[in-house]
Amino acid sequence: MARTIVVNWEGEVSEFGLSRVQREKIYGKKKKVVVDENGEECTSAALTRDGSALLPGGSMASVYLNENFEVCERKDLVMVDEEGAAMESIESTLGVEQPLEGPIDPARVLDHLTKAVYQLDPAEVSAKLEAALKDGDIFETRFAYRSGFSDSPAFLLHNDEGFFALIGEEAGFDYLRPDEAPVAEDDDTDDPFEDDDLDFSMF
Repeated sequence: MARTIVVNWEGEVSEFGLSRVQREKIYGKKKKVVVDENGEECTSAALTRDGSALLPGGSMASVYLNENFEVCERKDLVMVDEEGAAMESIESTLGVEQPLEGPIDPARVLDHLTKAVYQLDPAEVSAKLEAALKDGDIFETRFAYRSGFSDSPAFLLHNDEGFFALIGEEAGFDYLRPDEAPVAEDDDTDDPFEDDDLDFSMF
C-alpha cells in the first residue's frame, strides 16, 4: 500500500504521495573506510567489561535495560510525561485524513526547525487547494510517519520544483532583528565583584 498524506481543507479532501528528499540523493555521499593490512574492510566491535564477549557493531542498538541492567522487551516499555503519567500512543497519520489549516503566516514556518522534507506527488488534489498552493500560500497539518508518542507539524507549500511538505520541530527561541538591541539585564541583580575588597598588592 502506497504511503500518502491525506488532508481536508474546507470540506474538500486531497491526497499526496510522498518521497523523502535526502541530501545524499542530491549531492551524493562519501564514506571513509578503514581497511586492514590486506586491504579488507574492517568492522567495529565492542568488548564487554569482563572480556568474555565481542559484540559486533549494531548488536546493542535495539537493547533496552532497566535500572537493574536487565534486558526489557520493547513491547513492555511505557512512555511517560514529565510528571510520570503514562502517555497514549499516537497512530501514524499516513493514509489517514487530517484537517488542514491555512493559509498560515509564513513566519510560523520560521519558528520551527525543519527535520525532514518530503516531495509530494499530487494524486488527487482539490482545484481550490492546488490554486492556493501555487499562489504561494502555506498550509499546516499534523504528521506522524509511524505510530509513536508524538506527531509534528507539517507545512505544505509549492515552488518551481513542485509540492513539498516540511516536517518541523518547534525551535523554542525568538529571532532578533539586526537593528534590535539585546535585552538589558536587570540592574537590580547583585554584582559578584561589587564588594570585592581584594587587594592585589598583597600578591
